[in-house]
Parts: sequence; structure tokens; C-alpha cells
Amino acid sequence: MMRVGRWRLRRSMTARIGISFALVAFVLVSTCGLLLDRLVARELRDQSELEMLSTLVFVQQDLSSLTEGLPAAQALLDREERRERLHLRLTDDQGHVFLQSRGFVGPAAPAPSAIFEASELPPDAGLVALRTVRAAARAATSEWRGPDGLNYRVLRGTIRGAGPTSGLPGVVRVVMTSEAAKTREVRRGERLRLLASLGAALIVAGGLGIVIARAVLVDARRLGAVAGRIGAHALNERLALDDVPVELEESAQAFNRMLDRLEASFDRLSRFSAEVAHDLRTPIGNLLGEAQVALSREREAAEYRVVLESAVEEYERMSRMIGNMLFLARSDNGQTVLQREPVALDRLVPRVVSYFEFVAEERRVGLRATVHAAPGVAAVIVADESLLTRALGNLLSNALRYAVEGTEVTLRAMVDAEGNCRIDVENVGTAIPKELQERVFERFFRVATAREDSAAGSGLGLAIVRSIMEMHGGTVSVASDTGRTVFTLTIRTPNISGG
Repeated sequence: MMRVGRWRLRRSMTARIGISFALVAFVLVSTCGLLLDRLVARELRDQSELEMLSTLVFVQQDLSSLTEGLPAAQALLDREERRERLHLRLTDDQGHVFLQSRGFVGPAAPAPSAIFEASELPPDAGLVALRTVRAAARAATSEWRGPDGLNYRVLRGTIRGAGPTSGLPGVVRVVMTSEAAKTREVRRGERLRLLASLGAALIVAGGLGIVIARAVLVDARRLGAVAGRIGAHALNERLALDDVPVELEESAQAFNRMLDRLEASFDRLSRFSAEVAHDLRTPIGNLLGEAQVALSREREAAEYRVVLESAVEEYERMSRMIGNMLFLARSDNGQTVLQREPVALDRLVPRVVSYFEFVAEERRVGLRATVHAAPGVAAVIVADESLLTRALGNLLSNALRYAVEGTEVTLRAMVDAEGNCRIDVENVGTAIPKELQERVFERFFRVATAREDSAAGSGLGLAIVRSIMEMHGGTVSVASDTGRTVFTLTIRTPNISGG
């Protein structure tokens, strides 16, 4: 169950957006908290050192005006210790301790070179003066860990001319320490508040992320709702792009284009199925009828032979139809591999035309072919010769079938200076209506006036021509007007010079 839950959590966009919000909030709050902690630590340190420097100024002023001797100086140190919790020790110029506060905790007296002159600090020392002092004499203040395990801030300074009538030395070394417990307490409180803020930020950001994700994903769920309504009888469903968010607009357009392709494919498949059923029903009906008639009574061997010969013709027609359907299926799935090679048109065209000379004579139609090339260019193209032969054969067969008796079918092949090849197959016959000229390349489509001649073909010839041209990167088109129809093939091929 836990594994299923984790799997669903990884797949949930709402959960991922909510967790992302929470992580972003965690990073931002924790980063800001760490920066704030550093700023607070710096501010507390500056305030503590400012307090110590100010105390040093006050001690200098008090010692300068002191006349009662060491007892009064001892009282002064004890007072500062009680009031500010600052521990002080006074030594002479040689480092001998002659006076310190009662609860003093601090390091031993430093060397004279590390002593800061109290006279350098103005009486009204502020943060600016503090930073100036720290930049000028970094050894004046330092951190020290006492034997009790606590951290102390230490200030070392020198007071000169401290009460010549008080009995104090002319040069007094001062060591002042302050426990850092106050700073630790403040920072500990800030860290607790930071942890509480982090927890609250995670909860609030995660909840807001879930709410926002659900609101944003409404349009995505609407895509799913539309997809759920799509079926064989509801392929006209489309997404309205007016209220789709900009981020989903491209996906919605792709979804609509996919529905367009599905609808077109389903419509083509429906018509394809109907046409296949129609075209197979005729030969199967013929075969069944002939077989039933032949079996209705005893017949001579010659009569059975006639029936079998007629059946063979129908079987051949169905075999061609199935072969054509398989070819189109393989080309649709990209399973047909082109064997490109240089093809000489002045050799290919006469050979293809020769295949149809007997058919042309039967239909009393003339058949003529011409091949031309631009000066300096060979009448050669790079193509799959077998497929190109099949395309030309389909066009010639179609042209001869619908040509008017006594007219001429012409095949013209031309290669221009840029290597582009154009092949026209022209016949004279019933014109194809303009609104149907694009549909003649659809599978099983026939112009209505030609339906009575359906036994002569399967309606797949021109579809195969278009498929072959698309595999070659070329095109096929038709122009039909005033009884003259021209099918045109165009193929781009590398320029092959003659000679």
C-alpha cells in the first residue's frame, strides 16, 4: 500500500506542485533566517563591544578624577561589574596586577603591543567609531573561552594619566571581559522562532500550492473530459481555444489537430471498408453464381473449363486488389524501402509504353511518348525504378481505360536545367469535374460516371501513384478541362550533366 501511495504521489501534479511550493518556501525562509541570524549576531557583537568601549571611556574619566586612592578605584570596578556585568582588571605597565573586580574572569594580561589606547576613542563613541576602532586595532577586542566553558568577549586598553594624586600608576593596562550569554540567549530565541516559521511556511505553502494547482489544472481536467466523450460517433468534439490558458494553448491546438486527423482517418477507414465490401462482393458474387450454375446439373468437361477460366479472372482481380492494399498499408507504415539509383528516362519510358501497346490497339487508341532534357543535362533522374515504373503504368492504364476511341494518349517526360523532372500523361475523354479532381487520388474513389466500369479496376491505382510520389518527395496532380485530362508527376532529383 505504501508503495502504491508513493507511486500515486509521484504521478500527481497537484502533489508535486504543492511539495514544490513547500520546498521553495523552506529554502527562502531558511535562507532569510540564516542571513537574519548572522545580522543579529553581528549587531549583538557590535552593541556589546560598543558597551565595553563606552565603559572604558567612563573608567578613564573616573580614574582621571580619582583622588581617594585604591579603595575608591576598587569600588569603581565593583560598581561596573554589578551594573553592566563587566569584569575589569588593572595592571601596571609591566603587567603586574594591582587591582581587579571581585568576580573577575578573564585571560592573563596581554603584551604591551596588543593594548589599545583609550584616549583614541571619543567620549560619544557610536557604531561608526566602533567600526573604525576595530579596523585600526583588531587586537583590541577578541573572543575567549573561560575555564567554566563559557564564551567571553575581551577588550584590552591603556589609560594614561590616571589620577596623579590617587596613587595609581601613570600608565594603566585594562582588561575588560563580558560574558556572551546574553548574545546566545537572543540567538537561541531567534532560532526557535525561525524553526516555528519554517514549519508554518511549509504548511501554508504546501496548502496554497495544492489549492493553486487544483485551480490551474481545471483546464487540464477539461481536456480529459473532452477526450472521454470522444468515440466513433463523437469525433467532431473540439476544445474551445478562447478560454484555454496560454500555457496550454499549444497542447490544446495539438489535441484538436489530432482529433482532425482521427476524424479524417476514421472517415477514410469507413469509406474504405464500404468500398472494399462493394468491390469484393461483385467478384465473390460472380464466383458463387457461376459455381452454383455449374453445379446445378451435370456438364461436360469443356463447360467446367469455361467456368474455371472465368473464376481465374476474378481471382486474379481480387489478388491484384489485395496486393495493392498491402502495398498501401506498407507505405503508410514506412515499411517500403526505396532503392534509389540513376534511371535513364529515354530507356524507361519506351519500355513502359511498350507494355501497353497491345491494350491501346484493342481500344483503338494511339500511344505516343517523348523524352526531353535541358541543354547539357542528361535525361536521368534518381529514383526507385520499379516503383516509378509502377506509377507510370497505373497512369497509362487509367488514361487508356477512359480515352475516347480514335484519340491519342501521350506521355511526356522532361528534365529541366535544375534537375527537376516532370512527367505528363494526357488523354482525351470525359472531363473530371473540378470539385472531384483532388478526390480521384483517394482509395477506392471513382468518378460516378465511371462506376459502371468498376470491374476493370479496384480504384487503388491513383492512390498508389500518390503514395509512390510521396515516398520520392514528389507530387502528383491532375488538370481536366474541355475533355482533355493531364496527370502530372514532379520529382526533384540531383542535376546530372550530360556528355
